[in-house]
Amino acid sequence: MKTTLIKVIAASVTALFLSMQVYASGHTAHVDEAVKHAEEAVAHGKEGHTDQLLEHAKESLTHAKAASEAGGNTHVGHGIKHLEDAIKHGEEGHVGVATKHAQEAIEHLRASEHKSH
Repeated sequence: MKTTLIKVIAASVTALFLSMQVYASGHTAHVDEAVKHAEEAVAHGKEGHTDQLLEHAKESLTHAKAASEAGGNTHVGHGIKHLEDAIKHGEEGHVGVATKHAQEAIEHLRASEHKSH
């Protein structure tokens, strides 16, 4: 009985630690993808390519929202807001403003990997 209880506790603790690792790596992977696509959005925005800026900003937003659901912090939330603003302004043809918002999103998303508030 005592051995069985110890095995159950050990298995539970192991499962807890493994799930925490998956949780953390899922958040990080989505933030990394969000940053990658936001960087592409900025690069295209600087070239005046509105359609490509929008494509990458939308993909970045998808990953930023997934990162938020996986335990993102306030920086992820700010990044999401800037991506939404980038998309809004891009759709209105304001490529310069959209590019600035995409750049702000990158800064917040990168900061989210270093701080937990």
